[in-house]
Amino acid sequence: MDSQACNYNPEATLDNNSCEYALQGYDCDGNEIPHIGDQQLGGIVFYIDETGMHGLVAAIWDWAGIYEWGCYGTSISGADGQSIGTGLENTIAIIASCSETNTAAYECSNAVIDGYSDWYLPSAYELSEMWGNIFLGSTTFNQGNFWGNVIYWSSSEFDSFTPWYVYFTPEHGFPQAWHSKNSSFYVRPIRSF
Repeated sequence: MDSQACNYNPEATLDNNSCEYALQGYDCDGNEIPHIGDQQLGGIVFYIDETGMHGLVAAIWDWAGIYEWGCYGTSISGADGQSIGTGLENTIAIIASCSETNTAAYECSNAVIDGYSDWYLPSAYELSEMWGNIFLGSTTFNQGNFWGNVIYWSSSEFDSFTPWYVYFTPEHGFPQAWHSKNSSFYVRPIRSF
């Protein structure tokens, strides 16, 4: 009768003390439950949703080099999502509408890291969450191995000339938009689980 039990039966009407529970730190299928800051699933966990079973992982290192956002002067339909959970959709829209290669979204989507090939460029607030949880707010400062005092691109477009970005310093970390798409900055691929 306990909905937290692995053998929960919503039709049960009598508690017969037969509930079975997962071991601490694991789900009912024996999978380890991720925590913010864990290095697993190809990178560092920086966000977990309210279910506790799904979230976002950042690559352990920046993708090599710095990149333009791309398609300066072109509005990308479907790349304006800023919230957590919109980075993948933004990245898909950018790649579909921008024929330029060697851009931030293109590089992230073509990354293969630790056997995973489903990486993408984070949205503005996914990037801000990364700043808060594995740069500034981690148990050891800068657990995410970020370059300090540099700008990271998000996949969120502000307008046809400007995307959102996050400036990684202890004082900043919130999305801003005033650098043009043809500026070159750092990128950190993420993936969802």
